[in-house]
Amino acid sequence: MKPFIRGCVYGNGMLDPFELLKALHALAAVDEGRAVEVEKVASIVGAPSGEIEEALSVLRRMEYVCISGKKVYLTEIGIMKISSLFC
Repeated sequence: MKPFIRGCVYGNGMLDPFELLKALHALAAVDEGRAVEVEKVASIVGAPSGEIEEALSVLRRMEYVCISGKKVYLTEIGIMKISSLFC
């Protein structure tokens, strides 16, 4: 499967966390029951797990995602943030 957001990086070469937020939204990972595995997200995004984990760490500190074991999903705040990006 071809990555669909590879190349969207910060100036320091790290994957843009907001691109990851968009990917989680596209995967409908909007609650614990719909959480997706980090490895699946990495595969779809086309980024190494390390980059995904760095971006998730940023998003978690911003309270946009919740990480439960090996799965991740958007929080209510994350859903509001992603929605505001499209307005």
